[in-house]
This record gives sequence, C-alpha cells and structure tokens, in this order.
Amino acid sequence: MEVPFSESCVFSTTTQGRTETNQVTVAVIDTGISPERLENPIMLPGINLSGEGDIDDTTDSGKHGTEVARTILSIAPHTRLVPIRLMDRYGCLHEREKVDEAFEWILENRESLGINIVCATFADFSHSTSDAEYRGSRLQQRIATLRELNVLTVAPAGNWYREFRKKLPQGMAWPAIIREVISVGEVEEREDGMRLTERTQRLHSSLGTGCQTTVFSTSGELGNTSGAAAIVVGKIAALLELITLMEVNLALATLLKSQQCLYYINQFFLP
Repeated sequence: MEVPFSESCVFSTTTQGRTETNQVTVAVIDTGISPERLENPIMLPGINLSGEGDIDDTTDSGKHGTEVARTILSIAPHTRLVPIRLMDRYGCLHEREKVDEAFEWILENRESLGINIVCATFADFSHSTSDAEYRGSRLQQRIATLRELNVLTVAPAGNWYREFRKKLPQGMAWPAIIREVISVGEVEEREDGMRLTERTQRLHSSLGTGCQTTVFSTSGELGNTSGAAAIVVGKIAALLELITLMEVNLALATLLKSQQCLYYINQFFLP
C-alpha cells in the first residue's frame, strides 16, 4: 500500500517573482565564504574556528562554503551572509567540539547580527535512526534554544546510503539526526518522475523514533544532500523576505504546505 510521507516533502528549485520586505540573515557553517567569487553579496562579520589562519579570516579555504552561499543567493539574492569557517579546504572537521563552539557563537551573536537561519552544510559518516545519544548534549541544547528563538538549523541528511543500506535501510548522519534540525535529503528528476538519489540517506517517521528526514529537494549544481540543504535554506530565506509578523516555525509550516511542496510515497524507503 502506498502511503504519503508524514510531514516530509520535496522542493522544486524554481521560484516566482517577489518583492522583499524583510532582511534575512543566514549563518553558513562550512569552509568559509570568499565574497569576491560571488556577485555583490551582503557579508556580515563571522568567525574562523577551523584552526587555520586568524580567527577573523573567514575566507573560503576550499570552495564548498562559497558554492553553498552561491546556491542560497541564487534563490534569495538579498540574503545577508555570516560566514563561519569550520572545516578545512578538504571539508574535514578536525575537532568535533568546534561545532559546539560555532553554535555557541551563533547564540551569542544572533541578536546583533539578526540571524534567522543556520545553514550547517556538513555531515559525519554515520547512519542513525534515533538521536537518543545526542539528547541533552550541548549541541542539541543549543540547536533547541535557537529553535525556541525562531532560528532554524538546516543540515544535510548525509550521502552514505549506498554504504549503509544493506546493514540498515534507513538512517541519517549527524547533526541532521537531531530532531530539532531541519534535515534535508536529495531527489532527482528521472523518466518516471522525482525519485530519491542513490546516495541520499533517509529516515521515515513510521519507525517511531521521533526523528525523520524533514524535507527532500533537488540539489542544483552543487549536488549531494549539502546542495539540497542549501536550496532549502534559500527557499526559506525567500519566504521570510516576504512575510511580516510571522514566526519562523510558522513560516516553515507554510512552506511545507505550499504548492512547491510535493508529497511522495513510502516506496522511496524500500531497500
């Protein structure tokens, strides 16, 4: 029997014309951002936690963070960017504790910088069905606090499905598995319609763990679930530019129920 996703959806990458009314600020946790590679970005001060260079050197050490920013700006071009350089040029995270520091910095600077969304475009090599081991952790508490303050954290579900599917057909990487995170999987257009990519990790709510993949999106030129996450961040930012007197959580609910959101079926999750 084919059953629609519960609270999960798929985004297209097209947007309609709009008139921005609000400033939206996105903190991008990645390899940094090189503004000279972008077209007139609005940059705000960030921080370098990568261990390479000065603490205020948020220049992209590779290219991933800049491409994430480019994807966001292709959808919401007036978005203000706060670069948080966490990974090295190869996209490697040397100290996991630095993620805690990044979110602590965001909490401390959220109000002064006007941060609305955290784009955490990284994932570890794990495949979990539950966030039980992370409940009560400093990272979970900080992400939950941000959510209470109407700041969404968006992260990719992970790209390791082929490596894990025989052992466990469902699961997501960290930090996307943390239930307060907006987790993003990847879909692609095929001859028979929109389908999950072979690499995207995914988790269905029917397992009853309290965790699930929140949304699925195409990934654009960047590719992988990080590209899909960047597109979702751009979509949310574009929506927030249009609304007034509406909390971010309500904005997300509106987006998930919009015509841009297509519901798909459990067959995606069959091993």
